[in-house]
Amino acid sequence: MRDDQIPEEFYSFETKAPFEHCIECNRYLLEEGTEYLIEKAFKNYEGFSAQDVIFDYAICMDCAEEMRKQISKESWESMMRYFQDNMDVEERIKMSERSSQENLSHCMIKKKKINECKEYQVFAHCNGKRINHANPPYAISGEVMEELIPILSDATVDEMNGFFDRHFSPDPSFFEPTPRLILV
Repeated sequence: MRDDQIPEEFYSFETKAPFEHCIECNRYLLEEGTEYLIEKAFKNYEGFSAQDVIFDYAICMDCAEEMRKQISKESWESMMRYFQDNMDVEERIKMSERSSQENLSHCMIKKKKINECKEYQVFAHCNGKRINHANPPYAISGEVMEELIPILSDATVDEMNGFFDRHFSPDPSFFEPTPRLILV
């Protein structure tokens, strides 16, 4: 059974509460009719049950659309082709009927359990204080992110890294020397 309330997995790491403002324009997000995206990245520690949040943010749909415009047409098409070629469409449809916890238990593409992934990211499309189940929450393993980076143009990766650099200054020990990919 699914719940439309935003689950704690999508709460801000910093405040332990739902995100209230867009990271780019500071728009208030919890008003009904305000659509936005949440993205969180995690790092698991092999052999331990511990994990760290690498970054998390919410972005309103207007700002997300502006960011998408910065992605080259070729990069966007390459990403869409990757997902089309690797995603089980029937499974994606079934996700709209399941709880967020069920959807977040494994990588949507690789089917690997998230607790077995070195890194992973989770995504949610929200409307005010609720999850938008027409586009259900999902998780992507670090392995998928590593496969996406080489198919993007250098300019697109630079743009995504620029967003990351503008908003986050994490502990460098969280990262291996690979680009950070922000998907909006």
